[in-house]
Amino acid sequence: MKPQKDSTAYRVEPFTEDHTGHLSWGLLGNQILRCAGMHADARGFGFKDMIRSNHVWVLARLVIEMDRMPATGEDYAIETWVTRVYRQFTDRMFSIQAPGADKPFGHALSTWALIDLDTRRPRDLSTLPEGDISQYVCEEQVPIAEPSRIVVKAKEPVYTLTAGYSDLDVNGHVNSIRYLQMAMDLFSTTICGEGRRVRRAEMAYGGESYVGDQLQFFTDGIVDNQAAVVIKRNGESVTTKITLVFE
Repeated sequence: MKPQKDSTAYRVEPFTEDHTGHLSWGLLGNQILRCAGMHADARGFGFKDMIRSNHVWVLARLVIEMDRMPATGEDYAIETWVTRVYRQFTDRMFSIQAPGADKPFGHALSTWALIDLDTRRPRDLSTLPEGDISQYVCEEQVPIAEPSRIVVKAKEPVYTLTAGYSDLDVNGHVNSIRYLQMAMDLFSTTICGEGRRVRRAEMAYGGESYVGDQLQFFTDGIVDNQAAVVIKRNGESVTTKITLVFE
């Protein structure tokens, strides 16, 4: 049996940082998703394996909590493993490690569903012809709180943009992490001007959006050091709900 965990090493290179000289949230988020894909690929249930049976993995929830972001020139590693498989969903954990240190930079957790491309309905993960994913489960948990319920009362959007070329991923829809970056842009004055660091980000995904779609952003602002954001597509369906927790 293959090892239950994988670890991928990185370094914060120039132009991968944010304005503070630390790893950007956008790059970290995409690296986390990339590590999930590589781990699944190595065990026969990745994107290429599932597309053969007309299925594709869909990210349902993602929570990232960072005690500290690595700075320019610092090494870090992202370790990942599957922690649970239950009917139509599977949970995956991540540890963002600081080599040689006693304490990791942070942790992340995610929930995924496998969608049939014809019916757009989730597949029962216990009946996959590609094999039983549960054989790779490692029940080790990370010290990170479960996702919270994300609620926004605002009725009018505070910002609207049109999804464009640079927002898309290989599947042709807006990249999951781009929504996080867009939400953080709403609070640029707080993050850049006031220097308040985002410590935790929660994302709940409800639907896809495509090039040319109008994305409307709803928020009640920062309340008790956190801000909830709801993103709607063309004024109707919710694509993403996000909570940012500031330090």
